[in-house]
Amino acid sequence: MSRHRSLRTPVALGGALVLVATLGACGIEVPRPTPPTVAPAAPSQTVDPAPVELQADVLGVPVDLSIGPLAIDGDLGVLRVGAHTTGEGNVRVREAFTNVSVSDESAFDGLRLVDLEGGTVREAAYTAEGEVVGSVGDNDIIENGREPVLGYVAFDAPDTPTTDVLVPHVGLVEDVPVVDAAKVPDLTVPVADLTAEAPGDLRVPTAFIETYIAQDEGSVRTRRSAETVTLDISSDVLFDVDSAELSDEADEAFWDVDFQLINASSGELRVIGHTDDVGSEEDNQELSEARAQAVADRMDVLIDDLDRFDVVVEGRGESDPLTTEETDEARALNRRVTIELTGQGTDVVQESVTQETGEDGLPVAEGPVVEGLGGETVEHLDDLGQKQTLGVALLRVHRVGSYLVGDLEVTNEGEKPVYSTEVLSSIQDARGNTSGDWRGANNVTLLDGSLRTYPVDYLGEPGLYTFDGRNALVDQSVGSLEPGQSSRQSVVWPDTGTDTVTVDVPYGSTEYVTGSSPVRWVDVPVED
Repeated sequence: MSRHRSLRTPVALGGALVLVATLGACGIEVPRPTPPTVAPAAPSQTVDPAPVELQADVLGVPVDLSIGPLAIDGDLGVLRVGAHTTGEGNVRVREAFTNVSVSDESAFDGLRLVDLEGGTVREAAYTAEGEVVGSVGDNDIIENGREPVLGYVAFDAPDTPTTDVLVPHVGLVEDVPVVDAAKVPDLTVPVADLTAEAPGDLRVPTAFIETYIAQDEGSVRTRRSAETVTLDISSDVLFDVDSAELSDEADEAFWDVDFQLINASSGELRVIGHTDDVGSEEDNQELSEARAQAVADRMDVLIDDLDRFDVVVEGRGESDPLTTEETDEARALNRRVTIELTGQGTDVVQESVTQETGEDGLPVAEGPVVEGLGGETVEHLDDLGQKQTLGVALLRVHRVGSYLVGDLEVTNEGEKPVYSTEVLSSIQDARGNTSGDWRGANNVTLLDGSLRTYPVDYLGEPGLYTFDGRNALVDQSVGSLEPGQSSRQSVVWPDTGTDTVTVDVPYGSTEYVTGSSPVRWVDVPVED
């Protein structure tokens, strides 16, 4: 078995530009070449190898944490994590720090290495059978009077002198030292002590961070990755059901496409029609071809100098779905027309589509509104229809590199325990696919006018999770809360470049699964 990597090499935007006008929300990913596996050079000892020490409230327990160093041992880095408390209460490692979407072990594999300058994220290493490459030792309970918890977990080795670590229920811990394992034998263990498998047989997930911005109400969606921009326009704007005749509202959408093409001077413009799987394959193929041709013809009328591109029109019917889920929402994602431009793009911009807003220029709030930092009580219904009285507070938004990091707190203000909650999350991500963060904070967004920016995300390691999709760079679970107990949740968004932001949690329920309860924070200061 070969060593698994999700990392792909980014290229400058301008070689391959992909714009998508869709009949439902969608996103197209252009494959990027996978770099050769090269063992990183051992870092020079230019940083202090001492762990980063901090105090944090972890599920209501005051915990003293020691994060790092990350000791490089061959292709892998071993992260040291220590934890103890002198306060009241206790918390288990599995309860707070384990990636329960992958493992039932008591381990620190819920921690992720984040490079917000390079735009990459590293998840913990696993064996081919899905076992964590890590250890906790004899004690996995953080409690006063017990021995401190000391654990280790392996990652793909970064080539930077320090790394940031996103710690569940704590937040982003910055500038954790990356050192040569041979120089800190008292602060690490060999990879061979954590697993019997050869390093080349391990899964070491590493991926690029990507952003997703949508027109509120889903009419226009834009996705940016290292070399791709995806523009989506909903089916209600383009076509009626089973029709290839463009609607009266379609022209407004094509003005947005034109705006995206302004800075592209030449190349191949490929217009591709797609349908869902309702009806026969033959009918769907014919419909997809007719819709693609209708889009190309109308663009030729509306967009000046379209002949600067080599226009190719094709239909793919139901053969190239974005999702195989059999729901109305999923089928809407698959009904789309893709506009792919390969040529000379320079900068890419985004224009909003006019829609009804409130006096503040934002979509009308669905729930309570908080001025600046602070909290609000929401009455959230769980999957069984039981009411959860929860305090939801925004504690801080600060700038790190080209990103913003938000810290929130969820508190059980009711009289009964809360065993799980989706108060900040949705089972569907921004593109409508099943999410692995659906009990965490994946539906905490930023609003700029009617543009909604979702938490940054990345492609999960294929075959590692029960789903193949994206993980948001957020806390993956609020956890169980006793009355009065709190859970800290962190979210990473792309930087807006502004001094204040609006943080918005929209209604997140689907037809079958409960999701987030609405709450909004306006005029939130951003710390540098």
